Amino acid sequence: MDNPNMWSVLGASIVPMIIGALWYGPLFGKLWMRLMEVPADDITASFNPLKSYGVTYIGAFLTAYVLAHILQAYAGAFDVSGTGAGVEGAFWVWLGFVLTIGWQAVAFEGKKISVYALNMAYNLITLLAMGAVLGTWQ
Repeated sequence: MDNPNMWSVLGASIVPMIIGALWYGPLFGKLWMRLMEVPADDITASFNPLKSYGVTYIGAFLTAYVLAHILQAYAGAFDVSGTGAGVEGAFWVWLGFVLTIGWQAVAFEGKKISVYALNMAYNLITLLAMGAVLGTWQ
């Protein structure tokens, strides 16, 4: 198996930042704060851009890199390639790992199911978009 195209990994790494800014900003930001029961002042008071965006980008890069490897294996196993294969493979990763592991926050940490649903929808859209970028550029 070849190493993934690093340009596609770098491109896919930016996707969660863009979608997250929209999702938790103008699209669902007020809903998220209401569901979390966190006042906006509390969020801005403890906000650290380096910690928030820096660590988030590193996590997004790792996700893109690992997803690229998974999609390469998926492409080889099912003899598929391209954007559609990237999206389909990313869906299975979301369903099998993200959705199921994320449930632990509801089951054992007392997180609201509404917050879980909002976050899982974000994760789905993000992974599908990352899969599209990776599938297109691999």
